[in-house]
Amino acid sequence: MKTTQYTSIENKIANGDTNSIRDRWLYGLRLLRDPQATTDSGASLRHGVTEKLIAAAAKRGIKLHEREIQRRIKCARTYPTEAQIRHAVSDFATWHDLVDAGFPTYPVSADEPSADSRTPAERQRDAARRMLDATELTLFPLDKLEPTEATVEDLETYAKEQDEITERFADAGRRRWEYINRLKTAVDGDCTTTWEDAHRAAFGPGDNPA
Repeated sequence: MKTTQYTSIENKIANGDTNSIRDRWLYGLRLLRDPQATTDSGASLRHGVTEKLIAAAAKRGIKLHEREIQRRIKCARTYPTEAQIRHAVSDFATWHDLVDAGFPTYPVSADEPSADSRTPAERQRDAARRMLDATELTLFPLDKLEPTEATVEDLETYAKEQDEITERFADAGRRRWEYINRLKTAVDGDCTTTWEDAHRAAFGPGDNPA
């Protein structure tokens, strides 16, 4: 799981208004939208995610606790839309006031879309990445290798893995053509012969291609 996006928000909270409601809500919203962070059911964080988030914050000299992470997730679950979080920010002066109030609910219209946790720059970046993936212009999958976190060593490891996969496919391709050529030889080049008949002609009447 990539932690950069979370530590970036954590820095904003630590260096700015430490009672910022919206930033903490955004943190929780990102976790709920992150398939690498949250289980498929959406009920809880995946094993080890909390520890990674706490450790990432600690590297920046910021103390983050499991209870605080759970509060942020609860905030995001309670207020899945922009309209709802705006109500909360308007009604409560500080994050601690909102926590003490137990995250009261606010009505939401049926046509109100779920909030997008990405910044405009991130939405633009993701759109560009989808275009690159669609046109196969990128050598490395951006959904697996985040440029701001992946190292040259990570790229090298990925390239080696792909080379091994390519070699296996190439070997399978060679063996397929060797097999086809043997079948063609056995039936004197008559490519209208069925696979089963050609196989038996090449390997014997008791053999079966399946």
